[in-house]
Amino acid sequence: MSNPNINLCTSCGKQRIVVKTIKEYVGNSLVITTITACPDPECQSRIDVQLAKEKQFRDGMKLAAEKRLQEQKERRAEGLKKSS
Repeated sequence: MSNPNINLCTSCGKQRIVVKTIKEYVGNSLVITTITACPDPECQSRIDVQLAKEKQFRDGMKLAAEKRLQEQKERRAEGLKKSS
């Protein structure tokens, strides 16, 4: 049976190391965030590049969604002005 507390790198399979642990209260709940990294610097740099690309993609999608929402609001406002 494997230990559920072992966090393996998805890229190289080595056991990840804990870099930082953050404890904060959100409302009445204690939230513990653990930041881990691969012990292999080359592997971690590849993962960092991949995560940066994914973040850029998500940010682009969020901006596009906000733009579409703003355009919908403008179209609705124009429609209300025409019918009045």
